[in-house]
Amino acid sequence: MDAIGIIGNIPIWDAAAIARALPAGTWQLDLPTDNPAASAPIDPADFALGWALAQYRFDAFRGGDSDTLPGRRLVLPETGDDAARLSGVARGVSFCRDLINMPPNHMTPAGLEAAARHLADEHGATITVTSGTALETDFPAIHTVGRAAEIAPRLIDMRWGKAGPKITLVGKGITFDSGGLDLKPSKAMELMKKDMGGAATVLGLASAIMESGLQLQLRVLVPAAENAVSERAMRPLDVIDTRAGIAVEVGNTDA
Repeated sequence: MDAIGIIGNIPIWDAAAIARALPAGTWQLDLPTDNPAASAPIDPADFALGWALAQYRFDAFRGGDSDTLPGRRLVLPETGDDAARLSGVARGVSFCRDLINMPPNHMTPAGLEAAARHLADEHGATITVTSGTALETDFPAIHTVGRAAEIAPRLIDMRWGKAGPKITLVGKGITFDSGGLDLKPSKAMELMKKDMGGAATVLGLASAIMESGLQLQLRVLVPAAENAVSERAMRPLDVIDTRAGIAVEVGNTDA
């Protein structure tokens, strides 16, 4: 086991950079008790979080022996109650990264629903999904954005917790945005699988909250749709209804 000696203040991402720079193996964090160079003591929990985030790899579609690659283990001083929080945050961030990194033919509106259902099942949350005629009637704007795509749009509604403050998280779940009939140029479209990053972020945060066992009443809303091109696509200057009762003219179909 090797040791890491730290002088100065190490933000989370600096700790991540240290972890990425070190060779595989088991490392121990050695924090000085009297460090005149530091304006504030180093938080072992923050260092551990940065270290954990640096271990992330997305290899869902990589063959071979990717699962057997050597990693970097960190032995920490006692962190007390921080262990659950650190685990929750690290897993939540990794979950968010996984969702965003998935290719768009896998992370469709149905794929986003499946990921949310898996998360709900893991933590005992309830989930309801509005789609089809119910979505068209109750949430016409979501339906209009996604109606041209092969995979139908939907609204994902997840709830967890029965006590504590009420918190609602809403994340944009456009799983791919071609721009619609106002088609994006190829370079602008290249990374549009990430247009569901808002949904990934709120689901990752929900994962961290539930994993950490925080006392609150959580609700997560994800409108999931793909903005595609077909004979069913919305058109420039279409006027569509919204759940709020406001009619909206489409100036540009790019969602």
